[in-house]
Amino acid sequence: MKKLIFALFALSAVAAAPRFAVGAEPIAVPETVRVGLFYNTTARESVRLGIDAEERVVHREDVQGEQTYTSQSGIVSVDGKAYRGSVILKRTDGGNLTVINEVALEDYVAAVISAEMPADFELEALKAQAVCARGYALKNYNKHAAYGFHVCASVDCQAYNGMAAESEKTVLAARQTAGRILTYDGQIAETVYFAASGGHTEDARYVWGSDVPYLKGVADEYESKDCYASTWTKTLSPERLTEILAARGYGVGNAQTVEVLERTASGAVYKLRVTGGDGDKIFTNEACRTLFGYDMLLSQAYTVSRGGGISAQAYGGAVDGANLHMLSSGGLSAYGGGDLRVMGGAGERTLPAAGGDFVFRGRGNGHLVGMSQNGAHGMAQAGFTYEEILTHYYTGTELL
Repeated sequence: MKKLIFALFALSAVAAAPRFAVGAEPIAVPETVRVGLFYNTTARESVRLGIDAEERVVHREDVQGEQTYTSQSGIVSVDGKAYRGSVILKRTDGGNLTVINEVALEDYVAAVISAEMPADFELEALKAQAVCARGYALKNYNKHAAYGFHVCASVDCQAYNGMAAESEKTVLAARQTAGRILTYDGQIAETVYFAASGGHTEDARYVWGSDVPYLKGVADEYESKDCYASTWTKTLSPERLTEILAARGYGVGNAQTVEVLERTASGAVYKLRVTGGDGDKIFTNEACRTLFGYDMLLSQAYTVSRGGGISAQAYGGAVDGANLHMLSSGGLSAYGGGDLRVMGGAGERTLPAAGGDFVFRGRGNGHLVGMSQNGAHGMAQAGFTYEEILTHYYTGTELL
């Protein structure tokens, strides 16, 4: 532990605020960042602080305005969880306590790395994650300015768990990339990332609707096919699907079909139609995944079929009913649903229309935009440097 603490303090000591000459305006990297631990609906009535082996409970009535707590050791605990830097308690308009950790930027980065990426990943992948974490924090530096801090500690910004997330490798990754940021056209790049792509990342415009020149889909050939959610299968009953649609205010009635209307070049779903007894609803972009809940579809890259009846398989997987065509003596016709009569060598038979659960078969985990963390790990294993990893995933960017 002594070795780890020394490394972190050494890291903070070199975390000066470099200025990069990018275009006409220099980019200044701040030395510290204020991280919101508890705020808004999670603001606290009281907080248990640990300062230099002494504990005290601070109630909201004890704070007027803003109060800062520091220690000789440089560590303050909040309800038993240790944080480097200082802790700020802020009370506005007689409400509960907003709890903020002001911490050296590079200590923050070191803690974010292993909260967002397995600490046993290859060092070059961890270094790429360090640059992403630093850049994301700086790009979104005043996201929560209304609450008195810069970024929050949840995945709404980046996961941050203070000292609990520290490891020797993540400290090293932060130190060896200290101050480095990825830029595009003179601006800090939005270095978004996700867990796994299953083979290909995606254009931002097909997910969030905005065309970002450096957030383009790229092949992710080094990502292991054995990583979590490289491929996956999920099922939804018609009854459950109907419940989800009703709960979200889409009045389509009892769910009948789910059809992919448009795909991206890499095969992700861009436009989806859900039809029920009372009508239909078309979804685009990220809604094609989030419609069913984040814990249901793990990405937008999936196919959908219906169990219990007709199914068609091709080399690339299940074929969408909306794209199924029949070639007969009368020519080519689209399959319109319902029972299908087939004439073969054994005579004529009827294949019943699918009527069971909706089956989603997909690849990847997350929004698929920017850097695949498992892909970065695979590239590092193959010998690529963190600079090469970053410029692969963020097209046309420059590392400063």
